[in-house]
Parts: sequence; C-alpha cells; structure tokens
Amino acid sequence: MSPDFMQALLRQYAPGQAAEVRAVRPRALDSSASILANLTAGRTAQPVGLFGLEAELRTTGTGWRTQRLVLKAKPPGRAICQMLSGLAQACGGPLAQVYPAFELRTGFANTHRRELALYAAPPAGAGPAPLLPTIWATHADELAESYLVLLEDLSHHELLNSAPTPAAWTDAHLRAALSQLAAHHARHLGGPTPPEAAPATWPELLPLWEALLTHAATRLPGLYSPARVRQLRALLGQAAADWTTLATLPKTLVHNDLNPRNTCFRRAPAGSLRFVAYDWELATWHLPQYDVVELLSFVLTPTRYHLRPVYLEFYRRALHEFTGQYADRAAFAEGCRLASLEFGLHRLGMYAMAHTLSPYGFFPGVVDSFFDGLAA
Repeated sequence: MSPDFMQALLRQYAPGQAAEVRAVRPRALDSSASILANLTAGRTAQPVGLFGLEAELRTTGTGWRTQRLVLKAKPPGRAICQMLSGLAQACGGPLAQVYPAFELRTGFANTHRRELALYAAPPAGAGPAPLLPTIWATHADELAESYLVLLEDLSHHELLNSAPTPAAWTDAHLRAALSQLAAHHARHLGGPTPPEAAPATWPELLPLWEALLTHAATRLPGLYSPARVRQLRALLGQAAADWTTLATLPKTLVHNDLNPRNTCFRRAPAGSLRFVAYDWELATWHLPQYDVVELLSFVLTPTRYHLRPVYLEFYRRALHEFTGQYADRAAFAEGCRLASLEFGLHRLGMYAMAHTLSPYGFFPGVVDSFFDGLAA
C-alpha cells in the first residue's frame, strides 16, 4: 500500500475529496476475530486479512493529518467455499459425504463481491450510510483476485469484538442497536431482490442441514442433547411447509452475520450511541427478524433470557413505526420463528462444524441462548 496507490484509491472512490497521501506506514492490528480471513489465509495467491495502516493525508478543505486506517484484503468466495469444504472433510461422517454438493450453496460463494458492492461510494453530499463504518475506498481486480476495502479504524469504539463478553451489552446498547437496525431494515423493506441474492431453498438444503445436525449431535453432545436434537429434527420435518410461508413474507437487506464479532458503537459527544455494523460479506435479502434473532442469541446470557420477548417487542414497535406493516404481533412472532429456524439449522450448524476442529469460546453460550429462544 504505497502512498501513490492509496491516493489513487481514495480519488477513484470519492473524486470530490481530491485526496493527497504523502506517507503510509504499517501498524500492529489484532485481527484474531476475523474468522473467515484467518481460516482462508494461505489458500489464495494474495495475502488476506486485516492490516493496520497509518497514513499522512489531506483532503479538500483540510490540512495534513495522520489517519489510522484498516485495510481489509478479502479472499475470493471460491477460496472460502473450498476452505469450508475442507473443514467438512476433516469432520468425516455423513457431513463429509454430503457437503461437496453444497459447497457453493451455503451463502459464501460471492462474499468478495457482495461487501464491495454494499460499500459503493454514496452519492455526493449523501453522507455516510447509517450502520456502516466510514469507508475510504474499495478496489477490485478480478484478474489478480485482489479485493480491498479501506475503512476507518474502529479499535477505539465501544464493544468492539465483544462476543466473549456479552454481559457488557447494556440495555442502552441493545435498544440503540435495535432501533437503528429497525430503521435500516425499514429503508430496504420490500425492495426488488437482486437475482444473484436468491438463496438456495430450504427443501434444497435439507440434506445439508440433516448432516450438520447429525455432526453436531455426534461431536457436541453436551450442547446438542438428545432432546434438543429431537426438537430440531421435528422442525426439519416441517421445513418445506415453513419455506412456503417464508416465501410470502416481505424481505429486506439483512447483515446476515450480525453479532458482537462484527459490531461496535460510536459514542457521540452528547453521549448518544451509534450502532456500527461491519463485515457485510454475507449480506442478503431475508426477513428483518433474522438479524435480531442472531444478535439476541449472542448477547443474551441466562440471567437475561427473560428479556428476549421485551427486546423483540421493542424492535417490532420500532419497525412498525417506520413501515406501518408490523402491527400484527402474531405474524411478527411467526417471522421470528422462521428466522430462528434457519439461524439454528444453517448458521449454527456451520459454526458447529468449525467449532469441533477449532473451538470458539462464544459458541456454547450462543447455542444455549438460541435454544432458549426457540422454546419461547
């Protein structure tokens, strides 16, 4: 990342800022929370991961200053899919047999393009998009398989990488996140779904979900008890009918990986909290409840399980206030149930696959919280 290259990126992304860069220096950065990049490292010709930078730059109307930035070098989706397929093979059993047919159908195939598209430069004068971090530049070189995002350094923000400490999320943090998330979901609700965003259907994914569940039950019996496995298998049996219901409900742009590994809070001078979500590579069109179900599964510990209905209702009211479409509590609850079903069978199943090979400290708490929500 030479000064000339960074300057070219900044000017290409936002020509109006007429950026000048006179020096770029590397700096230490903790990237241990970047699961996909860490697992995929070494599988591509290009380096991937998060890299700390310190740049001396100036833009229109400003003097020279030192700016801390983070360069995110993304692996191509193909490499991520191959890495996950390798994990499945290492797990053995039915999962190793079934997974190859689904290698490109688990939502990871276009991660390198999806996030860059979402971070496209806003129209002049539009200001930063709500929920997103400040993006300085993006770059895609398909021939070299180089996909870059240059973004603000978030290390000084509240609750960054807080998956190991969910109790640090106060009521104020949760309500700020849910209200701002509702505004984001409302802004995109009912929009035309891009053809490339169409996911594999639940009936198509059933063999994979069954294999993931069998793997979790076999390798993680302490988390996936016989009673819990029976509960999920019963839900698998009605997945085809549930998919028919889900297909009729309005969709929005969801983060699809919304948890404390990918979020933080910016504290305004007046003390208010701005929720920031990054790592949008899995973003897709889904029920708005999906992001909320995932976030609550990560941040609600046993002493706060009883607050799950309170926070779901808080979010429903906010979403209804923005859209006028969510007055029916029973219909909203059905959307929560459907979102929970996919989160539990698909995302937690994928986590369980990786967890059995390289344990994640946060995973047991998330599974317990998910099943508490499923029983509610």
